[in-house]
Amino acid sequence: LRRWQEVHGDEDRLLLNDNLGADVDTSDVSNNLTRLPENNDAAFRNTPAEQEEDEREATAQFTHGPSEEPNSSDINSRFLNMGDLVELEFNRSDTPNIVAVFVRRVAGLAQLYTMQGRWVHLMEKRVQYAIPGWVTEDMVTPLLQHLPGAEVMETSMDELLEQAYLKDMSVPREVAAPLVSRMLQFDAEAKEIYRKHASTLDNAHQLLAHETDLRYGSLVSTATTLLRTPADKLPVTALFAVRQALTNAGFAFSIDRRSHRVTGYLQIRSKEQVRMVEQVRGWLREWQDDLAMTATLSEEQRRKHRTKRGAAYVYNFVNKARAIIRKSREDRDPTVWGTLGPSKVRIPITPEQDCVRVTQQETFNAQDTELVRFIEGWSLSLLFKGLRRLIALPPLLLQATGMYENHELNAKTGMLMLQELGTILPYEDRLKFDSHLLLPSSQHSKPLQNLMSSLLDMSTNHDLKDSMAELRHDWGSMPVFCIDDASAHEIDDGFSIEPAAGGTDGPREWWVHVHIANPTAFFERNHPLAKMARHMGESIYMPERAYMMLPRWSTQRHFSLGSNRPCLTFSARLDAKGRMLEHKIRSGIIRRVLRLTPKEVAVVLEKAEEMKEEHPEITLIVGGEVPPERQGKSALSDVTPAMADQLKMLHRLSEQRRGVRRAAGGLFFETNRPEIKVWQSHKAPGLAWDQPFRKGWRRVEGDPVIQMKTRRFVNWFTPAKDPVRPLVTEMMLLASEVAATWCKARAIPAVFRGSVRHPDRMPSDQFLQEVLLPAAAKDPKGETPMHIGLRYLETFGSTALSTSPFKHKIVGLDAYGKVTSPLRRYGDMILHWQIEAALREEARTGRSLVTDKKVEDVDRRFLPFSANVLNTIIVGLQPREKMISRSKSYSEMFWISQLLFRAHHFGETALPFGKTLRAYVHDDFSGHATFGWGLGCFIMDLNVTGTLMQEVGSQQVTAKMGDVWECEIEQVDCYKRVVILKAVRLLERAEDGPG
Repeated sequence: LRRWQEVHGDEDRLLLNDNLGADVDTSDVSNNLTRLPENNDAAFRNTPAEQEEDEREATAQFTHGPSEEPNSSDINSRFLNMGDLVELEFNRSDTPNIVAVFVRRVAGLAQLYTMQGRWVHLMEKRVQYAIPGWVTEDMVTPLLQHLPGAEVMETSMDELLEQAYLKDMSVPREVAAPLVSRMLQFDAEAKEIYRKHASTLDNAHQLLAHETDLRYGSLVSTATTLLRTPADKLPVTALFAVRQALTNAGFAFSIDRRSHRVTGYLQIRSKEQVRMVEQVRGWLREWQDDLAMTATLSEEQRRKHRTKRGAAYVYNFVNKARAIIRKSREDRDPTVWGTLGPSKVRIPITPEQDCVRVTQQETFNAQDTELVRFIEGWSLSLLFKGLRRLIALPPLLLQATGMYENHELNAKTGMLMLQELGTILPYEDRLKFDSHLLLPSSQHSKPLQNLMSSLLDMSTNHDLKDSMAELRHDWGSMPVFCIDDASAHEIDDGFSIEPAAGGTDGPREWWVHVHIANPTAFFERNHPLAKMARHMGESIYMPERAYMMLPRWSTQRHFSLGSNRPCLTFSARLDAKGRMLEHKIRSGIIRRVLRLTPKEVAVVLEKAEEMKEEHPEITLIVGGEVPPERQGKSALSDVTPAMADQLKMLHRLSEQRRGVRRAAGGLFFETNRPEIKVWQSHKAPGLAWDQPFRKGWRRVEGDPVIQMKTRRFVNWFTPAKDPVRPLVTEMMLLASEVAATWCKARAIPAVFRGSVRHPDRMPSDQFLQEVLLPAAAKDPKGETPMHIGLRYLETFGSTALSTSPFKHKIVGLDAYGKVTSPLRRYGDMILHWQIEAALREEARTGRSLVTDKKVEDVDRRFLPFSANVLNTIIVGLQPREKMISRSKSYSEMFWISQLLFRAHHFGETALPFGKTLRAYVHDDFSGHATFGWGLGCFIMDLNVTGTLMQEVGSQQVTAKMGDVWECEIEQVDCYKRVVILKAVRLLERAEDGPG
């Protein structure tokens, strides 16, 4: 338990509005022991805003995963098991947190039994703290016959509610007594530890925080510091007591609720930031008191009344803000859709001028600036989430301006106010203000900003030295094909091919070489470049700008693949059926590089016609003419007939490799996401770098040019017609298989990936035989129906990380470790460092490291990362990767929303459909209909995501996964990054399948 706590400990308060006590929400039916929902499972959900966020997170995670390795839509990859102890948190009241035991999953919800003798159901990801295996299943199993099962939750809730009025629905006391007694004892021991250390725990922030910088920690590291007890001596009750102290500290500590139960990480906010929040809170209290007092005074008394300093600050700010907002509305209209309307000034984008013009006027003093920061923290960074006393204050400022009478006084309107003040741009995506995404330019962390500055200074004074120089193999004149878009700035990978030994009459064999950029040979894991890479986790590409894991000067001048550049080469000897017969890894240097675009490769393969999609490309533009693309130098004319034959052979082998993976159970689908680009300048896509302006009013005239290229929605599981993308995918997967297999044979720990099954899903093999294949047999084209394919995808579970290779059923490989993008993924860099160290060790000793022993049984001290260190890294790496994947999707969805917002609500361009459109429902969340939010869907005419509302007036719309509905656009909400649809009528309903 202690070891698990080290990795998965917990902190802070969750926005959990699930109903666990009679004092939480009187709208629910209750008796003295058991809570029941008012209508089906609606009461088990969170607030509407959080339900909407859950919907978008699931959609973003599901639709943005790369086709060769789809991510699970689950946010936490670690599932609760029977007997785990969990903490339940209350945010609508001051009710202390309580503990409960996880029983099982029922109708998609976690069923828990609390220390108060009540059963409750809630979404599993709401649990932010858990101790696995706290009691054995034998202690929990006797409760099962007294708890509602799935059939009751799904079909008989009305009957269950009726019974709750008439009789006690709780588990008999004698059955639950042993379990309740254990939980009460745990709670009492934790409270006793808190009491003994109260003076220290209540002062936790002062003891742990830095004066000006953000700090990080875990529950265990925090507990060892506060209680002055070694980690291996800390009982779980002590960890729980410390957790209570951090929760009680409120704003001083922060967790990322999307991954905290897995990582146990927490942020310790600086003393300076906490003082700022408390100071502004004090001003607002004085202001509220002053408003209340002056409301009862006569005019004579008001003239004599002396306003306190803090209240005066607020009065002055409100007056200034009101005047600025009035000026702003001369150019831009406010909307209720989460953003300002377009500028009434149109500025054409030309080589001589940008399409946006900014002017600013400094009118704010230091106190105004602090109030602006306070609104930012509430509406952009969501720093006050779950802190009721703080979150109630900013709406009062909005109300006091008198400018938002027709708006809900929520965080969305808070962002609108910041846009009108000019603090942020009128088209700013709030994603970059996420305090847990922690982009280097986000101003959340001063040490991170300092590191970024030092890396920029290093561009002209670096200390890069090739640690593999003596071992590099010169690939000479062998052609290396690098296939990427012409706009790609960094090239990670390329591949080549040569014949292997084979008899004239026997089967032919080939060596396929995948050459990967090799930055890790030039700096060690503690170098500043490595520190930034570890913090970032990945490069983050957004339409408006890119946040690079490694600075561009390093990749473009030194590491990106090109002629006479270093590489790490992963080689596989393949037979004519694509089976790997032998493999090896070498450091090298490539001399002859040919950069080709996918369309150029299709020409070489004589498959250009296959690149033409069945549905024509749709282009939508708002804001003016799109600047012409800069065309890079094409290498197509350099491709000789011999090179063309090599590419054709690589293509044939990639098709065979695809068959090998399919036979191993690999899953194939393609989402064909839209391409979205944004321009402010004629020179290149993207926006200028910008920081919040907190000194007064900033006026932004004009708007960016936005372009979306897309095609109509098609079944993801229809065989792909693109002949080039599978070629690149298979080469990358081959290199990843070689890397993992090579390391496994040498007992080298690294970051490997495999799949873990969801405990409550039908096994994928069973689903394939019983559901998918029969459904495909009924299809006229023999294709997998989309809704069946999505359910099949769920049966594969999640991708998990480990320090040793294990089977990845989704990609159909027994060993898999990503190595093909070390310029933009930290996990790939780790594998490169480990492999390079092993290559140097083999060269030093003259012996192979191949062994049949396990990692723990061999001496691997020459490696830069031990298995224990990697286990610690992995805990945070996977959630970070998921956050980045989700952020990329959110960014794309934001700019798609901006384009459709300007098109639909302001008529800047015609949409390629009439009044109505078609929507394919991909959501299968049965509870949606009962709690007022919509179902996730794809707008088929544009292949973009939307949300289908399930209430049209007073009518309830019963939509199901696989449906096609005729819809109208109700609104485009840029704050939530969602297109909200109103159902008109059902067009198609897919045939159901079990599972």
